Amino acid sequence: MAPEVADLASELRFARRGPEPESGPDAGGARLVCVPIAARDVARPALLWNLAVEMARQGTPAALVVPAPGGCAAWPAPGRGPLGVEVVEAEPATLPVLAEAARAAGARAAARSTTPPFVLIGVPVASLRKDADAASLLERVLLLTRPDERELLETWAALDAIAEQAPGAALGACVFGVRSLADARRTFESLAALAELELERTLTSYGVLIDDVHLSRSIVSQRPIALAQPGTPAARALADVAAMLIADAGGEALKQPER
Repeated sequence: MAPEVADLASELRFARRGPEPESGPDAGGARLVCVPIAARDVARPALLWNLAVEMARQGTPAALVVPAPGGCAAWPAPGRGPLGVEVVEAEPATLPVLAEAARAAGARAAARSTTPPFVLIGVPVASLRKDADAASLLERVLLLTRPDERELLETWAALDAIAEQAPGAALGACVFGVRSLADARRTFESLAALAELELERTLTSYGVLIDDVHLSRSIVSQRPIALAQPGTPAARALADVAAMLIADAGGEALKQPER
């Protein structure tokens, strides 16, 4: 990993291009954040699980809803895990089924806390165009993208479908799997510029999730990096992304301790 990534944690928040999303809980008292995922995608569900645990560590209850293994390789196993984060598998992975599962998970999390919870939802890219009534689920969207040409094409396809299905969606992007901060910045800027030019939409940057050996180990061991390796650059970057998501949805993360 390039030294600049490890040393410039304060610059992980790129220029926040998009307007602040409207705050307030969704149906069931939870805040829903949809993340497009491709078939057989393992990396994004793993990152989302780490992100949900980090939100819980910051004082905001969280749950994760992903397609059942038939549509996507889900990880980790369903059920409640570290810090009360629940993982739910939805089948079939259509938008109505995912929405119902997300709201049920959100209601369960809300019943255990006075703080409105977050539900992160892995939405198959193929469902974004073929399922009707997508706007109610796609109010807040986070695109996880990598500086790879094929992945950027998939991200653009998802963004185009979301813009068509849910014109009022709050759109954000977070770059992951990077080796340098410069690569991450170029990836976000190119995607944001294309969205403005072709779709007349703006993206909000949620920084970068660093790809380092500690994150890989957390995925293999099924131990969230926020708890297993809290002092690493990857954990600090994850905390930054979680804090921005919480703040933009009208919540307040706990003050981050010095790591």
